[in-house]
Amino acid sequence: MKYNPLTKKLFTDKGEFIKELHCPFQPDWKKMKVNLKDQTIRNCNFCQHPVLDTSRISDELILEIVQKEPHTCLKIDLDQSNLILSLSIYGV
Repeated sequence: MKYNPLTKKLFTDKGEFIKELHCPFQPDWKKMKVNLKDQTIRNCNFCQHPVLDTSRISDELILEIVQKEPHTCLKIDLDQSNLILSLSIYGV
């Protein structure tokens, strides 16, 4: 995946737009309720939307999930191994 912290936009490795990240709540991942069926998903204590840990799954699967359920929130860490940072003001 490619993430631009300037624009807060997330893309697949192929450059397909996944989602613009924005959360007014700044929830703590460790305090979120764990989904017993899927350890990569937790539920936000503030907005009740599912939050997907992007460090464990492919960008293609993330894109598919977000297309099916646009309100899914995404957790990214800038140092996760499957993430490339882009600082271009023009997108990817």
